[in-house]
Order: sequence, then C-alpha cells, then structure tokens
Amino acid sequence: MFNKVDIAEAVRGRENLTIYGETKIGLVRSLNEDAFAISEARDIMLVADGMGGYVGGEIASKTVVEAVLYYFNNYTYASTRQLEKAIQYANSCILSKIAIEPSLQGMGTTLSLLTLSEGNAFWGHVGDSRIYLFRDGDLTQITPDHTFVQELLDQGRITQAEAADHPDRHVLTRAVGVDQELEVAVGAFPVRENDRLLLCSDGLTSSLSEEIIVEALSDYRRSEKEIIRRLFDLVYEAGAKDNVTAILATL
Repeated sequence: MFNKVDIAEAVRGRENLTIYGETKIGLVRSLNEDAFAISEARDIMLVADGMGGYVGGEIASKTVVEAVLYYFNNYTYASTRQLEKAIQYANSCILSKIAIEPSLQGMGTTLSLLTLSEGNAFWGHVGDSRIYLFRDGDLTQITPDHTFVQELLDQGRITQAEAADHPDRHVLTRAVGVDQELEVAVGAFPVRENDRLLLCSDGLTSSLSEEIIVEALSDYRRSEKEIIRRLFDLVYEAGAKDNVTAILATL
C-alpha cells in the first residue's frame, strides 16, 4: 500500500498492466491532505482528497485509504455493491474517529476507487476527485462531480464558462466521513488493451484543461511516470494552488 507518500514507482503487475502514482503538496499549502493507494496485486487503486483544516483532512484521507484496503482483505472487489459497502465502511471508520476525538469534527474526504477484475473495471466514488478512461484518443470522465456548482450546471442555471470561475466551485455536496447516511456513486465498464485509467484529485483538474490532459495521455512513447511528472510540472507552472495526486494505469 502507498499512503501519504510522495512517489510509488511504476510497476508491471497483472499481465501487461503498468501503474504509476504520485502525490505532491501544492505551492500554497502547508500540509498535503491527499492520499492514494495501489494494491500489491495492482488491481485496486484509489485517490482521496481530505478536508477539515489542521490535520483533520490528512487523517480523513489516510483513514479512508486504510479502511478500504482493509475491507478488501476480507471481501471481493469485483462488484459495484462491494465497492459501495467498502466506502460506507470507510465512512463509519471516520465517524468513529470523530466520536472519539470531537476536535476532528468537520473532517471528511473525497474518494475515487477503481478495481480491475476479469476484463472489467468497477468504480465507487464520492466527491470531486475523478476517474477518467482514455481510449482511442478520447478522454471520458467516468465519475460525477458531487459539487454545488455541478448541481447548478445540471439545473441549467450556469454555463460551463461560469462554472470554471464560480466562487463555490470547490463546495462539495457529499463527502466520506460527514454524515451517517452516505450515498455512493458506483458503476462498471469493460476495459481493453491500451486503455489508460486516470484517477486524480481536483488539484490536477482545476489547474489543467482536458485538452492538456489528452495531449499528455496520447503519447504512448512515454511511461506513466513521465506522463504524470509532465502533468504535475504543468500544475506547478499554473500556480499549484492545491495539492495534486494522480494514478495512471495502462492496460
């Protein structure tokens, strides 16, 4: 497991699957509240972006990563229902920590979780971190954004251009560890050779356009590590106002 670390080196695991993950603190943050993990078998990967002020966000993201991996040590990860249960278990773990230490009240985290099994990808998601599928030159956002601004967009009350600069664009409508009852978005899709799967915190997507991400992912001559390093360089050039975390897997 890689959790609260700076680098997880690229590895070759299941058949021809290669993965690289990394997290970096932003230029205006004193703590990195992001966390990520890649399972030993390279078939479970997740990204979390904590919130809650001093140390709270860091504890929340670390807790959710550890809880999900612990859950999958005991249960299958090859069904959307099990991913939903894993995230709800992680939700209860964070709430239990808050009950023990009330000063942590208000902490929570996003979570984007993806598992691979027999040619299929299963995903579970809460918040505004994202999972993307890159296939044949096209980038598809798999996960919905659970944000106030996305609700405004869905209702047709603002435009995409207005959403980009909206003052409440980072306000979440749901997060892990906030409420007893947590609604988890889940789904599944088939994967095939040369697909690329990108999991990332909003530190990446709030700084870079999809066009820039597509350009980077289109270069199959570069390794996953080289691509993520390039994207992170661009985030820093843009000011890196948030922590940034990403996992890139190529099948």
